[in-house]
Amino acid sequence: MTLDQILDSTSNLTEGELRELNGFIVARLKERRSFEAALKRRTLSEGDKVSWHGRNGLTKGTIIRIKRKKAICQVGMGQNWDVPLNMLSKID
Repeated sequence: MTLDQILDSTSNLTEGELRELNGFIVARLKERRSFEAALKRRTLSEGDKVSWHGRNGLTKGTIIRIKRKKAICQVGMGQNWDVPLNMLSKID
């Protein structure tokens, strides 16, 4: 079944079925994001130089602390940002 077919079939669902489908999709997204964060957590460590694309474009920093799904990155002059692990790329 293609994505278009799935989307077309949602027009026949009741509100309760749509809520159930939404809950399932949200749970699946959380599961994937947690898995990706766990992979990143294993490859990154404190002191690593990293970069990410955010609201201000490409930003570089140093990891100060790694939390469950985010890392605290020092971006300069005492500024620390909480950055989701899946956004980070290690700089060699």
